[in-house]
Amino acid sequence: MLLAWGAGTLPLVAFGVAHELWLICAAAFVVGATGAAGNVIWGTLLQRRVPDRYLGRVSSLDWFVSLGLMPVSMALAGPAGDAFGLTAVFAVAAVGPVLAAALAFRLGRLDRDELTHPLER
Repeated sequence: MLLAWGAGTLPLVAFGVAHELWLICAAAFVVGATGAAGNVIWGTLLQRRVPDRYLGRVSSLDWFVSLGLMPVSMALAGPAGDAFGLTAVFAVAAVGPVLAAALAFRLGRLDRDELTHPLER
């Protein structure tokens, strides 16, 4: 999941440097496909790892944070593009999630958790 969400954003770099529509479309497809794949795994993890009595609360908090921060990122993207240039903003958008995913994986000790609670049964 973290690999899909993290590395899946790398093609965003194409948005800042590409001049051909097909390249931007291919990058958007990869970003969308990997994001969707991560969401499927995330949904599965929520269903399997969160106790039933808390699932509604956890899911609603998850959506609230995810959707609640979206307008903030949109409000910051325009001024950041003006200040630093679109290429720099898309480069940060491409590389930032890779670093965040690696950090989450390492600090969250998710490698051990995945071995202790595999999705396969």
